[in-house]
Amino acid sequence: MLHMTNKSIHHIIIAAITALAAALHANAHEKSIAAFLDRIGGEGASERFVTALDPSLSANTGHECFTISSSDGKPSISGSTLSAITTGIGWYLNHYAHINLTWNNPRTDLVSAILPLPSEPLTHCTGIDYRYYLNYCTFSYSMSTFTWDRWQQEIDWMALHGINTPLQIVGLDTVWKRMLTSDYGYTPEEADAFIAGPCFQAWWGMNNLEGWGGPNPEWWYERQEALARNIIARERELGIEPVLPGFAGTVPSTFTEKTGIASLNQGGWCGFVRPDLLDPTSEAFPDVAASYYRHLEQVMGPGRYYSMDPFHEGANISAFRDKISDAYLSIYNAMDAAAPDSSKWVIQQWQWAPYQYNALLVPQGRLVVLDLFSDGQPRNLNRYRGHETVWCSLPNFGARTGMSGRLATTIDSFFATAESDSCNLRGIGATPEGIEQTPVAYDLLFELPWLEVKPDLDEWIASYSTARYGEPNAAAADAWKLLAHGPYNCPGALQGPHEAIICARPALEINSVSTWGGSELFYDPADVVKAAYLLLDSQLPESANYSYDLTDVTRQALTDYSKTLLADIRAAHEAGDSAAFNSLRDRFLQLILDIDELLCTNPDFIIGRWTEGVRAIADEWPGTSDADREWLEKNNARTLITTWGPQIPAEQGGLRDYSYRETGGMLRDFYHRRWKEWFDRGMTDPEGGWFGMEWDWAHNNTTRYPTIPTGSTTEVASRLLNKYFPRP
Repeated sequence: MLHMTNKSIHHIIIAAITALAAALHANAHEKSIAAFLDRIGGEGASERFVTALDPSLSANTGHECFTISSSDGKPSISGSTLSAITTGIGWYLNHYAHINLTWNNPRTDLVSAILPLPSEPLTHCTGIDYRYYLNYCTFSYSMSTFTWDRWQQEIDWMALHGINTPLQIVGLDTVWKRMLTSDYGYTPEEADAFIAGPCFQAWWGMNNLEGWGGPNPEWWYERQEALARNIIARERELGIEPVLPGFAGTVPSTFTEKTGIASLNQGGWCGFVRPDLLDPTSEAFPDVAASYYRHLEQVMGPGRYYSMDPFHEGANISAFRDKISDAYLSIYNAMDAAAPDSSKWVIQQWQWAPYQYNALLVPQGRLVVLDLFSDGQPRNLNRYRGHETVWCSLPNFGARTGMSGRLATTIDSFFATAESDSCNLRGIGATPEGIEQTPVAYDLLFELPWLEVKPDLDEWIASYSTARYGEPNAAAADAWKLLAHGPYNCPGALQGPHEAIICARPALEINSVSTWGGSELFYDPADVVKAAYLLLDSQLPESANYSYDLTDVTRQALTDYSKTLLADIRAAHEAGDSAAFNSLRDRFLQLILDIDELLCTNPDFIIGRWTEGVRAIADEWPGTSDADREWLEKNNARTLITTWGPQIPAEQGGLRDYSYRETGGMLRDFYHRRWKEWFDRGMTDPEGGWFGMEWDWAHNNTTRYPTIPTGSTTEVASRLLNKYFPRP
């Protein structure tokens, strides 16, 4: 009989427990990946793949890696992390199976799809630790209408693109409601007066405004807490670690009056009253921060990464200007006390004043700097003094409709930065204000960290065209080459797409739709017309991707033409040619209606997707009423995309039309109506301006817009292209 000591028995038990834990862990990973495949590809899709978590893939480099091969007659994807596995699945679908999943096409049939077997194993690795995603604004301009089903699609999209550190602020309202009512004597109504409504929580969370879009009903807070937990749990199931909202000192403007704790008045932001700010160096700051983090953990659980952006877009720091470095360290210390050792502060570098660089006094290894607009405003990242930095692309502002991107700049700038020894580049990120547009920009961006050699844009875009439509097609590839060097090649720091003048308040000369945008074309619009015709000539089947792209490219071609028409209208008016003026005016108004007809052929370009989407939030929670649906749609979703705020922020603050949407239904009922009224009034604005008409559409228009498209994109696009740009 083998003699065993207590010590050896103990080691055997520990080894057995460790092995069991590893097996259970591996089993959990297998279930997560199987569920992921079944969601994106249909029930049973997971049975068509072999997947494996294999940390040894990182043994030689210490980097995350995935390998695509074949096993048992099936595609096999192994990865050193869960995120590497899902990235590998996305890579396989795009580059082998030619299946491109994105916002307009989030699900497919992988059960019956042809899944080619790789002829030899292919491995990709990345030394980029952070693949960051989102901007506070995205949670309002796009995600404020997301149901749980839509959130599941978004998280799966993140996983396919290798994103492993997304911002996550859903549930922040619940945190504050609990904190204020349980720890600081606020009534529920007083707390509600501070917390913004669903479509305005981004700016509330960034210390810009309070209360607008609210008050929120009690069911909303319950829903947000449940949704936050679902989002975080699903992200972590897929190896994604969320960046949670930390505490930077924001408190209600009533905080001193209510609690006796001194806080600093922050004045206004674009006509809104800003929340107050606690002096981070005050004795009260650590206690208030501790209260916040305690409630944050109750709602969202423990975190590793925390987003804090003190003094965002201006702040009153007069009380501690001479100790601003201590202020940043106090914010850091509060985070460290709540989540010590492994926690990291993730900070947005956006329009920093010189004093904001004091954030860089935070200890090395505990600060991650997001260079928020690296593609539009390239800068030497060594300015961050060795802190971990993330090169970020900001493809969209305000979720404004339009083709925009900097594909060539993204490739060149990211690789130049990655090859530099002067900065501690640790990540790549997308920080859009709005999403569900220009998917090509994101597909390119999140492939870059897995490539050893800088790709050739023309070769990459040809490969993208094949993945996008499922087969090589010369005409489609030529179309994408034109687009890559046209609207997707924006020079300079234009904020978002060049803007659609048909969505502007009427005038004979228009330079922008929104206050901070621009409408100047930086490419030859004839190239977009050529691209639209090439897509038509490709004779590709009207798949989800093809329909989306043909709609978008044709929309852009027609929208660009509106600039020419308006210039001709102005010239006819100045020449006193009434016959030409009347003819061109009618053509301009009809063009708006024609674009509306085109957009109504695709579900991603109709306004009902936005207005009905937000109403569906109430449908997924018990006990809600029609009043809740009206509040969600009118006080929030419609207001955001028209006036944005009440009259002073809209007019004097410049926020109106910041989030305009060139969408089917809205073009007809809002923008066309505005232009027609202007022409009918002899090109004069209504008495008192346009605000009344815009507010009325948002708050008093009872039209329920459909979510189902009408007509054939191919037929309508062909007819309109031949109408406005007839072939020679």
